[in-house]
Amino acid sequence: MKKLILFVVDSLHPSVLERILSEGNAPAFRFLVKHGTYVDRVISSFPTMTPVAMSSMITGTWPDQHGVPGFIWYNEKIRKIVDYGATWQSILKIGLENVLRNLLLRLNEDHLNAKIPTLYEQLEAGGYSTGNINFFMHRAQHSYLANVPLSLALGTGFRLHREKVSGPSHLTLGQLIHPPFSGRKKIYPRGPFHRFGFNDIFSGKIAAQLVRERQQPDFMVVYFPDNDKYSHQHGPLRSGFSIEHADQQVAAVLDEFGSWEKALEKNVMIVTGDHAQSTVGLGREYLIDLDRDLKSFKRLKATEEANVEDNKHEIAICPNERMAFIYLLQKNDEILPEVVGILAKDPRNAQISWKVSDNKFCVVQGGTEKRLFFSRTGPYQDVYGQTWSCEGDLSVVDAQVISEQIIEFGKFPDAFNRLITALEARSGSRIVVSAASGYEYFAGGAPIHPGGGSHGSLEQEDSTVPMIVAGMPLRLEQARIIDLCPMILNHFGLLKG
Repeated sequence: MKKLILFVVDSLHPSVLERILSEGNAPAFRFLVKHGTYVDRVISSFPTMTPVAMSSMITGTWPDQHGVPGFIWYNEKIRKIVDYGATWQSILKIGLENVLRNLLLRLNEDHLNAKIPTLYEQLEAGGYSTGNINFFMHRAQHSYLANVPLSLALGTGFRLHREKVSGPSHLTLGQLIHPPFSGRKKIYPRGPFHRFGFNDIFSGKIAAQLVRERQQPDFMVVYFPDNDKYSHQHGPLRSGFSIEHADQQVAAVLDEFGSWEKALEKNVMIVTGDHAQSTVGLGREYLIDLDRDLKSFKRLKATEEANVEDNKHEIAICPNERMAFIYLLQKNDEILPEVVGILAKDPRNAQISWKVSDNKFCVVQGGTEKRLFFSRTGPYQDVYGQTWSCEGDLSVVDAQVISEQIIEFGKFPDAFNRLITALEARSGSRIVVSAASGYEYFAGGAPIHPGGGSHGSLEQEDSTVPMIVAGMPLRLEQARIIDLCPMILNHFGLLKG
């Protein structure tokens, strides 16, 4: 049985990868394409945010099942806003300890649905060893002690030092959890200027070390985070340089097998992304200020606990770059139409969606205020075999009925399913708003990227990633990132059903 390595490049844009492949500037990726299969369209989760997409990749489910709604979201259980550290300003407000605890511990142990098994858990139950290098989602049966660097430990009052973290047979999380380094420690970029080991070179060095020392697990996911930051700063269409940088790390791993051909004889190699990005306009008009638009409502602050009994808080605004959740904390029947009415007048809001009742949802187009109601099960079928009923204007989600039974989505792929799974991720009443092309949401705690790249929305450019599969045959049409998990289980002979 071949081992399998999954390389995940954050914000991997399909058209940029295609361009650098054609230019010959990514030799490792080009080799894998030549000896494998290239898929140019794999649909990500909604919102197209890293924790959500990673959870879908590692469980094979959407957020309504795995329970991770976004990067910033309202947790009705504790009545507070959860933030995994979107900006330095939010880290200062919420506190470094709370952000690190959210990202390192709560994301996997509390926020990720305990009833949905991870890929690591399923593979290890089947007798296979698994590994994780810098990938956020790592819940499994093994236990590790966090070794928080001094500068971070000081910022948390040493309260996270030696905390137990669950993971697979091998777990590397930057400097927090890592194996003994081989050779000179200086070759592993660490410290605050290198994000404490959460960088491409660190990920590549650890993966190469495991292969070299014959410690490579049967399944290993290797995460390259740098392209996300580069794309945010320079724009996604200029990210060729950082994708080539990730390619160099993959090449270094392949080199450890003696030859790249031998690497494929012994391994299946998969390269993909969690989501892509799209370009944000440079002027302030491209920032949609939700705090200003919804200033008439009592808003929950990042550091507060919701107090609805004293009528102190009515809504919680949770921006996720090019999408946002507006959680309704009380008086839903009164507040929902008011919020929708405000948002629907702005053409920069591509879709405003909410749940009407059990299995009935509504989506409104900003500017035109056109409405569309839709439900699961019905006379229309999409390319994924999902069936739908709908009433209203299909242009709201750029869909059309192309025959009596077939519905097709254009620039908002798998729109009905992705909207529903965002609206039903965990409990609580909410409105989901997705930005039009070129726009981004601005509110307390939100990162903004004027003139750069952003993601989060329902739109195709944010939502589509490429995938390379080499070392095994691929039979996958109309791919979505939830297909990765069953595809890998099938390779190891563990696919249920």
